[in-house]
Amino acid sequence: MNRRNRPRPQKRKSDESIMDFYLRTRTNVDTAIDQDVARSCTSKQQYATEAQARAIATMQGMSGSLFTYHCRYCEFWHLTRRPNSGEPPQIIDE
Repeated sequence: MNRRNRPRPQKRKSDESIMDFYLRTRTNVDTAIDQDVARSCTSKQQYATEAQARAIATMQGMSGSLFTYHCRYCEFWHLTRRPNSGEPPQIIDE
């Protein structure tokens, strides 16, 4: 295929999130990935930094039972009840 007939890569709109861009431009639909995204990302609150996520957990009085993790889908931070796998638990200090 020569350069003139090659489809142009789609660009992300300035007001579009990375997750929305991914969902709009993906070529393969994988239900397992969709379920993982729904479980670990879209159903949870996003925090810009780990410190912000920890502060919210502390304010809710859940500092001993919530852990933070960096989301591979949206690049934000989320809270979870599961300790981080492969790493020592990061207990949130009050």
